[in-house]
Amino acid sequence: MAACVFVVLMQLLVMGEPVTCQETVVVISNEMPGEILQLHCHSRDNDLGLQTLGYSSSYQFHFNTNIWGTTLFTCDFTSTHHPASVGIIVFQGPSYGFMPCEFHCNWVVTPNGFYLLGQFEKPWPQDTNTNVRTHT
Repeated sequence: MAACVFVVLMQLLVMGEPVTCQETVVVISNEMPGEILQLHCHSRDNDLGLQTLGYSSSYQFHFNTNIWGTTLFTCDFTSTHHPASVGIIVFQGPSYGFMPCEFHCNWVVTPNGFYLLGQFEKPWPQDTNTNVRTHT
């Protein structure tokens, strides 16, 4: 708790904005029938290793953002029928300007794409298109 208070005070002094000490959770679920999903998630400071997900299973990890708001986690995905690696930013801190999720990032991988909380999608790339767009 003392460390959390120290971080909040430092954030106020340096940037004028408090940072919360709430933990962020990222959950990634494989909803591709008949597909084995492999993912390798990492930040600049943390390598979470290779994970293998069967259909209808999930992987989750927890972290606290750094005091500069520059925490960034990327996951590289491959699957049975999509052997080329696809990199997706699954979390980015407030310093990047756009935060699609804050404390709970729930990603679902389907045959049609990567979905975040039912609001954003990234189609499984057939080309190099990696822009996030609103899902209707």
